[in-house]
This record gives sequence, structure tokens and C-alpha cells, in this order.
Amino acid sequence: METKVKNREWVKNAAIVLLAALLVLTFFSNTIMNRNLPEVATQYVSDGTINAKVRGTGTVTANGSHMVKAEQTREIRAVMVKVGQSVEVGDPLFILGSGEKSELEQAQEQLQQLQLSYQRTALSGSYTDYTADETRLATAKKAYDDAAAYLNEIIKAPMDHGIDIRNPQEYEALQKQLEKAIAERDAAKEAYDAMLNEAKTKLSEADSERLAAVQDVLLVEGWHFSETDSVPPEKQKEYLDDPESRINELLKGSSSSSTPSNDVGDIFSSGIDVNMGEGTIDEPTPTPQPDETAKKVEKWEVLLQKKQAVEAAQAALNAVSTDSLDAAQRKVDSIQQNMNGFIMSPEYQAAEEAMRVAELNYLDLQAALDARKNADAKSNASVGLELSDLSRQIEEQKKKIEELSGGEENQVLSKVSGTVQSVECTSGDTVAKDGVLCVIEVPDMGYSMSVSVTSDQASRLRVGDSATISNYYWGREITATLSTVRVDPKDPQNKKLLTFDISGDVNAGAELTVSIGQRSANYDWIVPKSALHSDSNGSFILKVESKNSPLGNRYIARRVNVEILAQDDNNAAVTGDLGWGDYVITTSSAPVKNGDMVRLADN
Repeated sequence: METKVKNREWVKNAAIVLLAALLVLTFFSNTIMNRNLPEVATQYVSDGTINAKVRGTGTVTANGSHMVKAEQTREIRAVMVKVGQSVEVGDPLFILGSGEKSELEQAQEQLQQLQLSYQRTALSGSYTDYTADETRLATAKKAYDDAAAYLNEIIKAPMDHGIDIRNPQEYEALQKQLEKAIAERDAAKEAYDAMLNEAKTKLSEADSERLAAVQDVLLVEGWHFSETDSVPPEKQKEYLDDPESRINELLKGSSSSSTPSNDVGDIFSSGIDVNMGEGTIDEPTPTPQPDETAKKVEKWEVLLQKKQAVEAAQAALNAVSTDSLDAAQRKVDSIQQNMNGFIMSPEYQAAEEAMRVAELNYLDLQAALDARKNADAKSNASVGLELSDLSRQIEEQKKKIEELSGGEENQVLSKVSGTVQSVECTSGDTVAKDGVLCVIEVPDMGYSMSVSVTSDQASRLRVGDSATISNYYWGREITATLSTVRVDPKDPQNKKLLTFDISGDVNAGAELTVSIGQRSANYDWIVPKSALHSDSNGSFILKVESKNSPLGNRYIARRVNVEILAQDDNNAAVTGDLGWGDYVITTSSAPVKNGDMVRLADN
């Protein structure tokens, strides 16, 4: 019985101790749990004013870049530049390998044929020595002048030559009339010669310009009056005779590009009159244009204008009238005929016949020499045009052979000054025609950078505002100026795209962070910047919610997604599910996530 009493005492004591322990733990559980929770500092959400700065990060791009392309399919033997390297105009960029052996041999054979054609054409030219003809012409002219002078002496003073006249007084009057008529005739001839020479000069100049226009047309069309041309030679001649028909055809888009050949035809067989002096014909230098059809039309229009100018000059030459000269000559002849009636002498008749024969001989020699010179001039003009075209083909063929030969002398040279932005090939690669070899950024055209911001932020900025670069601390100073504000195509309803002009020590590809000031504004919800967080879902803050319990208040962190409207160095204006008096977490003793219980730091 005594043993059972002792057992009851032990159980009672144990229960008392357990109840006491539970009571202690219950009273101190809140304190114990709080010791294990993250401690957070908070600050309430307020309204106010922010003198904000719009901040953003973007990638610098060059406003201008030059793509270096392969002119034909070639192997890259060596790459002479690397990304970031500065180059100047004329610097070597790549060394090309040789082309296919068969293609090189074919190009060399074509060069030999062109050179042979050039030599044959040069030998076919007419280079006549006119010394003997001009000497004979001068002798005939002197004989005519002497005979005319002798006849004039007889007419002026017949008695000095032993010739009797029937009425000396009347004859003397006729002599005075003759002198006056001869003076008038000479004046009329001088005026006629001046007008004739001026008209001939204008015609020659117009015809030379037309010939140059013909060369330009043949060059731009690639025609050589060869059967291998895409346009038959006869059709080419028709076009040259009627440029307007070719212009209309080109404008209708019915023409096709022609293929140059190694044969050159005679354009003058088309009926075009060419009257050029001796000498060589300079080859026109073609000016590349992006629109080949427009370029052809332009050259044909020039030819049409020059052809019309030749026709106008020829009409002006034909219009030079000999009426005044003929009338003056008829007056002289009439007086001389009257005077001849007073002179009846074999000596006079013999002198008159000698002058007539000498005049006919002189005129025949002059006409023959002029015809010969004109024929030679046309022939030489045709040969000169042919040689000019062959010379151009030879130079182009030599250049092609150099390119196909490869080696150090066959390089791709830079056409601009700038910095190599990218290299698209390596040594040993084969690049197709028009393939990009490298890209060179041209600093002279400047740099720019774009940053996306909210429409509200953009509305507070103006074009021309200066921005500060906040993450570039070395090199020369970099300046950024707002140049355009436009809709962001990625989010046209809510975003704007700010474009800045960048200048200074910067290259394309650099990542820059800019901040640009905007005017002060009032906002409903302002929080410390230390309360802001971001993840893949965007920006957010953690606000503190209070929950009552039997043991006291519990504090829970709740995530609130926000959009940042503006910010300065310390605070940020936001929009989101916030209310007056909300507290946001600014710092914590341990990481805190949505739904975690926290304890407030002691103030």
C-alpha cells in the first residue's frame, strides 16, 4: 500500500513539471519564434515630388558602315585586318588567291587576240602625206593668179600692150566701173567666206560632240557591231540613226542588256556623217549609276541632242547664201564683157583663154585634194574609235588577268577610312561573288544608341537634351544628346524609343548607361530605391501585412508588382497595388520572399 502511494506522488510531480514547462513555453513562444525570423526595416509609402532622371542602357551602333564585297568568286589567301583595327583608304584588307587555271588561260588568250586586233586596226589607218599634192596645188594657184594679173593689166592699160581700142574715153569709164565692181565683189566674197567658215566650224564642233556621244552610247550599251551582240549590228545602226526610238524602247522596259565582244564595227557605215580632223579619240570614262536603264536613257538623250545640233548646224551651213556674191560677180562679168567689145586682139583672147585654163586646173586640183582629205578623215575617225574601244578592252582584260593571277599584288583595298567592325571570312575560305568580306564602320558619320522608356518618361524630355554617361570611366569624354523620340515598335502603346547621338571615345558595340534629367513632378506613391527588386517577371516591392493572433501580431511579406515611373538618387515613383500607410521592406537580415513571416526591426 505504501508503494502505491509513492508512485502516485511521482506521477503528480511529473505532471506538475510538464504543465509548468508548457506554461513557460506558451508565454515565451512568440519571443522564441521572432528570434528565428528575418529582421526587416520598413518605410511607409508616401506621396511627393521627384526630380527624376530617365536611365537606360543601350548598345552603340555606327550611323554609317561600309560592306566590302567580293567582286567575283575567289579564294581568300590571307586576311590582313582584325576586328577593331583602324584602316585608312588604300590599306590592304585581303589577299586573294588565283582563279581557276582554265579561266586564267582563257583570259590570257583573249588578251592576245585583243592586242592583235589593235595592231591590225592601227595598220589599217590612213596616214597620207599631202606634201606633193599641196605643192601641185600651189603651183596651179600661182599660174592662175599670174594669168589673171596679166589679163587685168591688158584690160586696165591695153595701149601699153600695143592694143588699140575703139573709144578710149568710154573704155576709161568702163575701167572705173570695173574697179568699183571688183571692190564690191571682193567685199561680198569676204563676207561670204566669213559666214561659210563660221558655219563649217560650228558643224565640225557639233559633229565632234556627236561622235563623242556615239562613243558613250556604245560604251554604256556594250555594243561593238558584232554578230555576238544581243542586238544585231543592223539594228544598232538603226538606233544610232534614230536615237529617239531606242529611248522609247528603254523607257518601256523592252530592252535587254547587251554583252560586249572583242569585235568593233564601223559605225560610219550606218549613214552617220563624221568629219573629224587627224588625231586620237579620247575614250570617255563611264560614271557608275545605280540604275543602268536610267544611265542608258541619259546617254541616248545626249546623243539625240547632239544629232539634232548637227542637223541644225548643217541647215545653217546650207542656208549660207551666195546671192550677194553671185550678183557682184555678174556685175563684174557684165562690165568686162562690155570692155571686151572694145578690145579686138589675138593677144587679149590668148591671155583670157590662158586664165580660164589655169583657173579650171586649180579648181580641179583643189577639189581632188579636199575630197581625199575628207575621205581620210572619216577613215581615221573610224579607226580612232575602234582603237579607243580596243584599248579599253585590253586594259580591262589585263586587270582581269591580274585578279585571276592572285598573289600579293592582287589585294582588296579599303575604299573608306574607319574601324573594322566584323570580318566574315578567314584564310582558305572561298567567297562567292557579292559575298561580304568584312564590314567597316565609318566614324565620320557618327554613332547613335537607342533606349526604351515609358511614354510618361518620354513626355518629360525634349530633343536636344544632354545625357550623362554613368558607366564609362576611361578614355576621352563621351557625350550623348537626345536626337529623336519615336514609338517603340516592340510596345507601341506604352513605350517610346529614345535615340541619342554619341560622340567621343567610343566604338560600335559598346554598352552604355545614360541618365537624362526631366522636370520635377508630383507622384502618388514614392518608395525608397532600396525597396525595389526585379526578376524575370519585372519590378516589384515587398510590403508588410499585419495579421492578428492569440499570441500577438504576425507580419508577413507580400509581393507587389510595380512599374517605375521616375527615380532620383534615393527614391522612386511607382504604380501598383499600394495604399496609404503601407510599409515596404527596405532591408532585411536574411533573404525574404513572398509569404515569408518577418519581424520588424526596433526603431
